[in-house]
Amino acid sequence: MNQIQGRGIDASLNDTGYRQARAIASHFKNNELHHLFSSSLKRSFETASVVGEMHGLEPEPHADLDEMDFGPLEGRPISEIESKLEELHNNWRSGNTTFTFGQAETPEVVLERASGRVEDILSEKRGKNLLFVLHGRLIRILVSHWLGYGLSGMHKVPHTNGALYHLQWNGDAFKPIYLNRTAHLSNGSASKV
Repeated sequence: MNQIQGRGIDASLNDTGYRQARAIASHFKNNELHHLFSSSLKRSFETASVVGEMHGLEPEPHADLDEMDFGPLEGRPISEIESKLEELHNNWRSGNTTFTFGQAETPEVVLERASGRVEDILSEKRGKNLLFVLHGRLIRILVSHWLGYGLSGMHKVPHTNGALYHLQWNGDAFKPIYLNRTAHLSNGSASKV
């Protein structure tokens, strides 16, 4: 059953998630990683830990990098809330990125907490190769902001679970090298949920 797993759902990785984590770790086996960051949620930290084992790095978790809180939509089957999700996405695409249900977070709130943390890390670790293990909606929020799409352009950022995004920071701006790369998941473990 596909369901919304936001900030309030702290589930561990399932078998597919572990396969994806091993594929990510294998992808980076010949790359020098200096630091590894994750959200504080189990699924992100467990993925980062699999990568960290290969590189001798301990993931550094940050709650500011947690997935968006989707409020009353979390934990519910997607089939039950399709109309609500469509309403969310339509509002966001039209520029109403303060729209939400209940006590859920807005894209602005998520951007503020996560982008500030990433900027602090980039400043501290200048010139190092950093790997961030993050969540789908959070990735769309950050990348749309960093690449100048604006939050109403989040839908322009493709995402697949286990996908890789490579961005270079020059001290002023991000340059995308690739987005949503999934070739490392060729064993069929990719999911667009």
